[in-house]
Amino acid sequence: MTGSTNINDIYQSLLSQLGIDWPTAADVSLSGADPVVNSVFRIGECTAAVLGAQAAGIAEIWRRRSGLRQPVAIDATAGALAAYSVGYQSQHGYPIPQPEPSYPLVQLYPCRDRRWVMVHGAFPLLRNGLQNLLDCTMTPTDIANKVAAWDALALEQAIADQGLCGAAVRTYAEWLETEQGKAVAATPIIEIVKIGESAPQPFTPAQPGERPLSGVKVLDLTHVIAGPTIGKTLAEQGAEVMRITSPTQPALPPFDVDTGHGKLEALLTLTDAKDAATLRGLIGESDVFVESYRPGAMGKLGFSPENVAAIRPGIIYVSVNCYGWAGPWQYRPGWEQLAQVATGMTVAQGSFDNPQLQPVYPNDYVTGFLGALGTLMALLRRADEGGSYHVRVALCRTAMWIQDQGQVDKAQLPPPTIDPSVVASYLKTVDNPAFGPLTFLGPVLKYGLTPSHWDRPTMPLGAHLARWPIEVGGAVAALEHSRISWFSAEDLP
Repeated sequence: MTGSTNINDIYQSLLSQLGIDWPTAADVSLSGADPVVNSVFRIGECTAAVLGAQAAGIAEIWRRRSGLRQPVAIDATAGALAAYSVGYQSQHGYPIPQPEPSYPLVQLYPCRDRRWVMVHGAFPLLRNGLQNLLDCTMTPTDIANKVAAWDALALEQAIADQGLCGAAVRTYAEWLETEQGKAVAATPIIEIVKIGESAPQPFTPAQPGERPLSGVKVLDLTHVIAGPTIGKTLAEQGAEVMRITSPTQPALPPFDVDTGHGKLEALLTLTDAKDAATLRGLIGESDVFVESYRPGAMGKLGFSPENVAAIRPGIIYVSVNCYGWAGPWQYRPGWEQLAQVATGMTVAQGSFDNPQLQPVYPNDYVTGFLGALGTLMALLRRADEGGSYHVRVALCRTAMWIQDQGQVDKAQLPPPTIDPSVVASYLKTVDNPAFGPLTFLGPVLKYGLTPSHWDRPTMPLGAHLARWPIEVGGAVAALEHSRISWFSAEDLP
């Protein structure tokens, strides 16, 4: 094994990088070691370390609210499970399939110059755009032949010029030599920027029945995995989270179910004046605003960080993107797989001539957990000194941090399958009002005083009214909305 010595080294290094010195950071116990899954990277340990730091933030808020400290525990196996929670779902005992897992326009293909490219057409607009660019059908052989007519870097640029999704395979060393790699390397793993002044907002004393984040309201304008994982994670400890999606936005049901635990689900069309006014009203009553669309997309709709902070001084505005918040690629759309491809993870997992994706989604989930940690850091800072804050995390920055923690020896791969009884100990089965008997991965952190749980069952997108507050278990309601599209093609995903 290379890199840091053990899981506690990764945890302590992360605390040091982020300047975290809460007394509760010492109350987190980490154990176990990789490999847990068939990855050359220390996925279980890295995920557990980030979750441990996030738990320390929860414990610090609880200490301030209740005067009590509590032990928290997590191990590398739990971390590895958390990095693939979408894969542990079942409905009526049947696995919930991920959409078109062999989708031919979400694949790696070799190019003319023997380099590889990952194309990513997960949503219809992206798929159609790639078909037009490549002049291909949906036949894998046809796609492969058309990609093989390109040099990899030229195709990568053509994809970017069209506002589509794709990236050339690079080694980590090659990525660090690019202008984008250098820009991302110069940024912290979590960026927290003060964007406005406001009075301090200390945490109120805990009342009977309350949890660490009781009373914290979170607006979740995100999609797929990394962004909505932030709200899901905060909901574990009592935050009231409302996910808001557009009625015209494509859905990916397994991921929506996985990231919907603990949330209200509302619909708004933000190009409609009435719905935009509704969102402004919700912002005025909220503490956190999370978005994961292409940089600048929310600003075009009137909901930039500065605009939201003007509506609600003291807001914590959280943004997630793929390629980071500096450099020439910052406005490119991207996904988990593209972060792996661009930064060198697929070469390390396989080889330059045979790149391989990770068996789990580390960049998505770990970035979501980092976003939750950054939110807690900003809430604690707001409590002490006031202010509005912009928290920024990125899939590629996460991918670089994971690679910096070193690798396991490939001779140790694949590891033994995780004991089914261990997996089962983290699974929950509930009679969901929308999905019937639903089995899913529950929270993996073990708190001594405030056990994690979600107060609300995961529900279909749009199942609730867009208003604070709403009764627990509120009835499914239909809403009237404009048919105007929320985001244009260039803003997705």
